[in-house]
Amino acid sequence: MDVVTLKWDSEFFGLRIGRVDIYTQEDICKLKQITNKLQQEFDVLYLFDNSCISIDILGATLVDEKVLYRKECEHRQAYKDVVKYDKERPTDALYHLAYVSGKYSRFKIDSHFAPRSYERLYKRWIENSCPRPESNKQIFVYRTMGIEKGMITIDYHTTVSAQIGLVAVDTDIQHNGIGTIILSTAEEYLYQLGVKTLDVYTQKANKKACLWYEKNGFKAANIVNIYHWWLKN
Repeated sequence: MDVVTLKWDSEFFGLRIGRVDIYTQEDICKLKQITNKLQQEFDVLYLFDNSCISIDILGATLVDEKVLYRKECEHRQAYKDVVKYDKERPTDALYHLAYVSGKYSRFKIDSHFAPRSYERLYKRWIENSCPRPESNKQIFVYRTMGIEKGMITIDYHTTVSAQIGLVAVDTDIQHNGIGTIILSTAEEYLYQLGVKTLDVYTQKANKKACLWYEKNGFKAANIVNIYHWWLKN
C-alpha cells in the first residue's frame, strides 16, 4: 500500500492531496495505524477502494462509485448535424456544457473543497480537450443557431482504445436523442481510424447516464468506490 502525492491536484486546489489504492482490509488497518503521520503530510487523501470492501475510517466519506463502461467500436451512422470542433479555445457555450457535464462530480458533491472548485476544474478540462496539432483529442458538437448545445470529448493515444471525457446536452434540449447522434458520429469517426475499444467513466449515482450508455452498447467493466478522507483540522 503506497501513499502517493498528487502534485497536479495539490497545486490546482491549493491543498496537500494524496492518493491511496486499497484492495484489502489489511490496507485499511495500515492506514489507520499511520493516521497521525498522514495528518502532518496531507490535507486530504483520495482513497480508491478497488475491491469495494467498504472503508470504515472516521472522516472518510464515499463521494463516487465510479463505473468504467466499455464497448467495441462499431460502424455507426455519422450525422451531418454533428461536427468536429475546430478551435483551440472553447466558446462560452462549451464552458457551459462542461459545467453541465459535472453535475455528479465528486468535486461538486464534496463541500470541503473551496466554492466553485468544480467549475474551475471543468473549465480546465474543456480547455484541455480542444483539438491541437500535437494531440489526438477531438470534441464533437451539435449546434443550433450556431451555438453548441451538445458535445462529447474524446481522446485516443493509439488505435487500440479511446476514451470519452465529457458528455453533455444542454438542459433545454435533453431527451431528444441529441446525445445519441453525437455519440454515434464520434464512434464512427473512431471506427474509421481503426480504434478497437471505447471507454467512458461515469458515476453509478447518475442512473440516467448509466442506462444511456448501456442502451448504446456499453457494458460495465469495472467499478471503484472513491472516498475523500479529510485529515486537516
